Amino acid sequence: MIPYKPFAKHLDENNIIATPAELHGHACGMIVVNREVDVEEWVDLVINDYSFEGGDRTKLLPVLGALFDYAKDKLAADNYTFNPLMPSDDNDLSFRLEALSTWCSSFLTGMAFAGLKSDANMHKDVHEFIVDLEKISTVETQIEETQGEEADYVELLEYVKAGTILLYSEFEEYNEATSADLH
Repeated sequence: MIPYKPFAKHLDENNIIATPAELHGHACGMIVVNREVDVEEWVDLVINDYSFEGGDRTKLLPVLGALFDYAKDKLAADNYTFNPLMPSDDNDLSFRLEALSTWCSSFLTGMAFAGLKSDANMHKDVHEFIVDLEKISTVETQIEETQGEEADYVELLEYVKAGTILLYSEFEEYNEATSADLH
């Protein structure tokens, strides 16, 4: 488990203007589409895209590499331990919903960076989930904290978790079929 607040502080101290949720979503999106994504290539991408003053690669590589490896390991696990990296439940619901929205947006960006041009040849459930991620990435995050809203957030988070695992499996099958067609 990666502690959210210390990780966010480390990113800030190293001039990275992304949240832990944003970076985790980006890494997951890339890994889902392309299992062969190189961690160092991804770290360089993060430093180039999320740092105005240039992050210190020697300080960031171990931490970002650990985040990337964590995402890759959890996605590949057969025990459904994958979870989007989110702030803890003791944070305001609006803050957690903003993190989920950002995670979804970055996940979609990561998929595109990894080479996804279209989901037209994918199963319709994949297309529907990608459309849903687009909707979640633009959800209103300033909400009143009620028991119903909290339950909705938990349900949405579980949906993103399950859908991400589905995508990981679907892309694995798709990549294997595409690779077999090339030979």
